[in-house]
Amino acid sequence: MCKALRVKWTRQRYTEIMLNDWPKMQGIYLQHFIGGALCLPAVLGYTDSWAANLACLGVLSEMGWEMSDMADIVITRSTAVDGKERVPDTLVMIMSIHHSMTLTLGLPLVMKYRQLRTLHLLTFNLQWAAALAISANEYCKTLDLKNQKQLWTFRIVNGICFGIMAWMRGIYWLFLCGKLHMRLYEDEEYTMMCVGVMIYTLITGFNVMLCIYPFGKKMLKFGPRSKEMGLVDMDDGEELEDTKKEGGVHLSPSNNSLMEKGDTDN
Repeated sequence: MCKALRVKWTRQRYTEIMLNDWPKMQGIYLQHFIGGALCLPAVLGYTDSWAANLACLGVLSEMGWEMSDMADIVITRSTAVDGKERVPDTLVMIMSIHHSMTLTLGLPLVMKYRQLRTLHLLTFNLQWAAALAISANEYCKTLDLKNQKQLWTFRIVNGICFGIMAWMRGIYWLFLCGKLHMRLYEDEEYTMMCVGVMIYTLITGFNVMLCIYPFGKKMLKFGPRSKEMGLVDMDDGEELEDTKKEGGVHLSPSNNSLMEKGDTDN
């Protein structure tokens, strides 16, 4: 993570920032679960106006979250003493790309295509993929990777998430984008279509590099043959106490190992 964000956080600083952001992460995946759930009636085939209205509410809830997140980024960067360290330039760019789709196309699509099933599917697809991935990632942070059973749990969860992301943020994402663009082309909504092409290209890159690839990388790094391939050694490094207290919570040695090996490579 540190390498991707181009920051040089120490292990302790990384832990402090992650602990500070922990409540926010729980709110993020809960919001995505709720926003996606609002689309479920339309996704399941209900064609009544109430189902479309709920799906549009799912779009608007995502817009609200992303507007608040951008405001949080701006406020943190401009007012906090360590704002630029906590929200580095790379993260600002990544989140701007992530939020660009809903903040530019969300409202126009709701106003003109509120009954369009493709819009409902796209909204559900994006929100629940994120909710599943973030919640699984938060759960994996609690696992002791020196415990064989929990290591296998980690592997299984990451494997499932890789499959989900490859489908929902990869294959099915491209299919839905193509279908939506065909509709915009048929309706001669060329401005919306051109803006969409640029945004969807950026989001596709985001999906591959930050949604699909990380789970695949962890599958290889912590897979059954990782030691044979020399990718990771779960027993290397200095000996740590059985339980270490950092930042007000107890971290097991293997959780520290995960943060050091999996998230703070630099």
